[in-house]
Amino acid sequence: MRRSQLLRVGVAALLVSHAALSQETKTEEVVVTSSALRENPLDVAQPTTVVGGDELRRQIAGSLGETLSSELGVSSTYFGPSASRPVIRGLSGDRVQVLQDGLASLDVSSLSQDHAVTLESVVSQQIEIIKGPAALLYGSGASGGLVNVVSTRVPTQVPTKAITGAAEVRGDTASEERTGAVSLDGGAGNFAFHADYFDRETDDVEIPGFTQSDALRRQLIEAGEEPDGVRGHIPNTAGEASGGAVGGSYIGQNALGGLSYSRYETTYGIPGEEEAFIDMKQDRFDGKAELDLEGVFNKLRLTGAYNDYTHTEFEAPGEPGTVFNQDAYELRFTADHAFGSGWRGTTGLQYVDVDFEAIGDEAFVPSSKTKTLSLFAFEERHFDDFTVELGARAEQQKIDVEAELPNYDETAVSLSAGGVWDFAEDHAVALNLTRTQRNPQAAELYANGPHIAAQRFEVGDANLDQETSVTADLSLRHTGDGINWTLSAYYNDYTDYIYASPTGDIEDELPVYVYLQNGAKFHGFEAELNVPLIDDGNRHLGLRLASDYVRGKLDNGEDLPQIPPLRFGAGVHYDQDAWHIGAQAFYYDKQDKVATNELPTDSFTLAEVDASYRVPVGATSVFLFLRGTNLLDEDARQHASPLKDIAPLAGRSWHIGARAEF
Repeated sequence: MRRSQLLRVGVAALLVSHAALSQETKTEEVVVTSSALRENPLDVAQPTTVVGGDELRRQIAGSLGETLSSELGVSSTYFGPSASRPVIRGLSGDRVQVLQDGLASLDVSSLSQDHAVTLESVVSQQIEIIKGPAALLYGSGASGGLVNVVSTRVPTQVPTKAITGAAEVRGDTASEERTGAVSLDGGAGNFAFHADYFDRETDDVEIPGFTQSDALRRQLIEAGEEPDGVRGHIPNTAGEASGGAVGGSYIGQNALGGLSYSRYETTYGIPGEEEAFIDMKQDRFDGKAELDLEGVFNKLRLTGAYNDYTHTEFEAPGEPGTVFNQDAYELRFTADHAFGSGWRGTTGLQYVDVDFEAIGDEAFVPSSKTKTLSLFAFEERHFDDFTVELGARAEQQKIDVEAELPNYDETAVSLSAGGVWDFAEDHAVALNLTRTQRNPQAAELYANGPHIAAQRFEVGDANLDQETSVTADLSLRHTGDGINWTLSAYYNDYTDYIYASPTGDIEDELPVYVYLQNGAKFHGFEAELNVPLIDDGNRHLGLRLASDYVRGKLDNGEDLPQIPPLRFGAGVHYDQDAWHIGAQAFYYDKQDKVATNELPTDSFTLAEVDASYRVPVGATSVFLFLRGTNLLDEDARQHASPLKDIAPLAGRSWHIGARAEF
């Protein structure tokens, strides 16, 4: 069934490539839709990255985390090719919010790292990354940053042509990926519509050596145990996923209203769990309404999403184990305004209702209902070469738990102040100061059972306090026609930082981890330099140097687990007419600053090349792309992954694809 669906998508891609009109290259200003006032990344105080266009098409992977893991300041929780969540500056889980068009994904991917994110990069328009606290606009779940996947599933404008869209096929050699996708946008008069569909299949991931790391193998030998002899591939990492959406909008001169429905389905194996696999399904409805006004309040927005999510963890085919069900909805209202004194900004209300149910003997978290009500405001004013940003948010969270445990009811308050100073031509310095509070989540409060995928027995603490952090983020930027560079440094001081700590006890043959609180500090940097070597008409040759680093420690001197190591590298890219050719290599340092019972990871180098060409085919142009990853066939392990000692990254792989846009 899956193969036939994939074949139909591939045939559709070929038909579209011959019937479409030519795609013209356009230069458009990049807009961060998840920023308060939808501005350019260089105009906001907080470090922000936008990945879109041909760059996004070349680096799309089977999961959101791996798609973004090469971006500065970003790593991933790599749980195999299907489940991987972004890690921003060493923070993940409930501290990094994942959004679709500005609304929460409403899945349970933050509950456990083996749970896949229900957002698909291959049908997205761009992906936005805000590094550092984004809690002021999107809640305490974004206290460490956010990733926003932007689509046109609820159209906001009527295309200039009756129908536009794209069709794409892609694959790789390490997992034998077969992916097909098609996306259509159209409309006439005041009506616009959107439709998309994708289908993906992958086999077990090929690796250059053993599944177990050298550190783990040495530890087993010293303990008198026999290491696992599996090598060449990671068993039980095959998977398949499919999904799509339909949506439509009425777009008037000063208002719009639209709805969309989407479905996401996936089945994938859990590395290290023999025949265990996850079967997941999500049905989602999104709505959007906007009204342009005259006066102090110039734009009103109302957005909302409803989610019906279920996933079952099978211990073996035909043997269902834990079942997670989640009915959730989010409503968000904002009012953009401009005062006569030069201040402009947005104020808003946000309400999130999550009904979570866990069923099964191995359900390590009890069923619960979480309701969150928030009020927030963001203000900005320009003073010649200086821009001031101020923000505040109050968030009340209530958790009612079905078990005989105390409920949770607290209000978190977050504040921010920032500024951007254009102190010279093409030079700017940005400073952002935030004080953020995060309410503990249900798993941290109420967990009490075996978490099989994480290979530990988790015990929560219903008396956990709010987590408070004070962050300073300083960036220096130089942009222009010649050399461009950016340097960002940050310092994050946590009070009552929540983390899982091993006790040394064993329960159900698993090590016991309890959720504790302690002071913690993070600091680090991101640096990037772009040098034009040739800039002659339609020929451009550029050199890129880049590096990032994060250090995380508890105030008692202990190192925090799963902190990415120092990374630095260089790349070159050449563009001429429709051609693009690039090569880069990044060195990942060893990580030996590890937490209790955590093994270190060795250093490695990831080298890759890529090439693309936009070739005319009939009445259209087709974007052809090729990318080679891990060309040195290194035993590479993401230190931010809980499976780093049994699941390395894929070995040498070639990714190839074609995309017709019309």
